[in-house]
Amino acid sequence: MPAAHEDPDAPIIASPKEVPATICPRQVTLRDRVTVATLVPFSSADEVPRSLLGYLTDQLNREIEKGDTYPMMDPIALERFGPYWFANFGAVMLLGDIKTVQDVQAMAQNRTDWTRTCLGSFNIRPNYPGRSSHVCNGTFLVTDASRNKGVGRLMGEGYLEWAPKLGYTYSVFNLVYENNVASCRIWDSLGFKRIGKVPGCGSLRSYPDQLVDGIIYGRDLSLEGEDSVTQERFDKIRYYLKHSKYPRGADRAEKSRLRSAATHYKLIGGDDGEPERLMLKDKEVVSDPQQQYEIARQVHVQQHGGINKTTATIAVKYHWVRIKETVSRVIRDCPQCKETAKAPVLNGNNSRTTELPATKPGGDLDMTASNGAITPTELMTDADNAHSNPFAQSHPSEVEAPDDCMTDYSHLPLDPQIIDMNPHLPRFQHHQSITDPYEHPTHELPHVAFEDELRAHGHNDYQAMVNDEDSEALQRDALGLVNTQLTDSQHEQEMLSRYVDRSDDELGFT
Repeated sequence: MPAAHEDPDAPIIASPKEVPATICPRQVTLRDRVTVATLVPFSSADEVPRSLLGYLTDQLNREIEKGDTYPMMDPIALERFGPYWFANFGAVMLLGDIKTVQDVQAMAQNRTDWTRTCLGSFNIRPNYPGRSSHVCNGTFLVTDASRNKGVGRLMGEGYLEWAPKLGYTYSVFNLVYENNVASCRIWDSLGFKRIGKVPGCGSLRSYPDQLVDGIIYGRDLSLEGEDSVTQERFDKIRYYLKHSKYPRGADRAEKSRLRSAATHYKLIGGDDGEPERLMLKDKEVVSDPQQQYEIARQVHVQQHGGINKTTATIAVKYHWVRIKETVSRVIRDCPQCKETAKAPVLNGNNSRTTELPATKPGGDLDMTASNGAITPTELMTDADNAHSNPFAQSHPSEVEAPDDCMTDYSHLPLDPQIIDMNPHLPRFQHHQSITDPYEHPTHELPHVAFEDELRAHGHNDYQAMVNDEDSEALQRDALGLVNTQLTDSQHEQEMLSRYVDRSDDELGFT
């Protein structure tokens, strides 16, 4: 299950740093939670017994001969394999609890049967030279006798642990054939992102009449947390609930976590051929990335909903980490969603929504009403008496969305910056003798009629209009409205600047 493989004859790129002393043999437990194995690190081919190199060379050549995972076509000789595979750093997984590299050499002297003891191997090397040598790449190999035991995932976890210690900050797998389901499943579950695809890059032996796409995986090696070990954690919980004992190799902290998890999780099924399921309260726990993707795909194709809607539907019945990212990948791969053009957004009356106010050449906003759209001029005509809220429900308290906006944002409340004019407006409604200058069928400001109306009243009428300490200022503001030389939009901007106590930068009309 290789992740990538460049030319074995290519020049060796130097690692960003030497192998630190903190990298030592790493004990792991296989999928059965009983068998113990060890990932043994090697800094050069000279440390690896020749008999073990011969076995790994034979396994790699078998995989090349199958023609479905590696891009090379010619086998690699033993003399070339060691310097290539262990050029920068390599590791071999062996059965048993192994403490040092010298223990492996002692096993070779005792004629250990590597076909039974060796489970797999991987290496870590720079993916690019020079200034980008801190980005690494790896090649993975699982032996024939260790399939379906969780070896590939355990080596992937070791890769993620050791690569940052070797000075790498990011990992790229240049080529994972799409038909290599085992590899794709592991990298998806370990937090790798599908950062690219190379269409038709694989002419594989099992697919003679078609070209297979290659996936490019990437992952930030600084990421930490439970995402990369989610599947293993759920497997341990399942084992603990089923057998009522701790997995082999569990430390004190892990035992405590398992006891705590047992109060929230439960196993159901497993009888009469029914599959065994791990449940978190009333939700089924899904740890297999491939199964997660299939569930998300099935839910999405029912309605072809968006990310949030599909995620919410899945979360009702299932549980796994980062459901939203799985849904995002499903929607991105959905052929129908790719081909369907973006439909126009409809308002509550199943009609096309109106566009936002346009900008005039002079830089002012066009506040003219169009197809029922709400403008500031309309908003200021709604106060019928001194005790009513002029913004109550005279006009829809919504801002209708343009055609190209998201449906989720098509029902927004009124802009609070416009609502701030409310305290000032009732002052002019205390006397019925004053005609509202804005009450006009076309919502435009009739300057001549408004000027005549103002002249029809004496100074006492304006004095009685307001009775608070700001009367003089408001009186000057009211009289100052008589300006027949201003355009409609300029007059509205003048009113906003006078009665809204905000700076131009705070007015959010854009």
